[in-house]
Amino acid sequence: MSDLRIALFDFDGTLCDSASSIIRLTHIACKKADVPLPDEQQIRDNIGEGLFAAGLNYSSGNEEKAQIIFDEYRIAARQELADPEKPVDPLFDGAKQTLEKLSEEGWLIGIVTNKGRHGLNKMLERHNITALIDVSFTADDVTVKPAPDMAIAAINHFGIAPDRAVMIGDTINDALCAKSANIAFVGVDWGYHHNDVLIENGAIYIASDFQDLRVNLNRLVP
Repeated sequence: MSDLRIALFDFDGTLCDSASSIIRLTHIACKKADVPLPDEQQIRDNIGEGLFAAGLNYSSGNEEKAQIIFDEYRIAARQELADPEKPVDPLFDGAKQTLEKLSEEGWLIGIVTNKGRHGLNKMLERHNITALIDVSFTADDVTVKPAPDMAIAAINHFGIAPDRAVMIGDTINDALCAKSANIAFVGVDWGYHHNDVLIENGAIYIASDFQDLRVNLNRLVP
């Protein structure tokens, strides 16, 4: 194993404030599937679950309707991302600067997300941060979180020891992915799941902002 270190970031709710778009696109998809529209809190609670799993939740377990939700959500999202004039969901304050600083400090930067590959790549491109990302895994590449596959694939890609890797995220699925991959998990308090849920599921620290996050990552893995 090398002495490299890697920070593995979730995307929605951790780097990017995507809730408003996820709610809007979910309503579009549920209408297409003839499924009662979930309320905003239900959608927020499902962020990070993976699109098909969320569709099962909204359709009371109906796999056919969940697939329609999955497909229609992706169609609507692709249409929006293809329009260069349409604003994209913002990165959280300090996100880009922190990625730049961590990279300067010798960290490898990874993204492990239950988003699709097309959506992630488009968002990275629109925010001009593609060059900052050393490796990424999406729902189109390996089994989605909470399975550990994304995290394991990322550290194996560079031959990094698990104790030289940290997962950063805002949901229970991020925490469970890190736990199963035997890597440290740091939660963020600006995302979509409550801090106590993250702590109960293995978060060793909850970052209050990106500066706080960067300082503590360097303490965790010198």
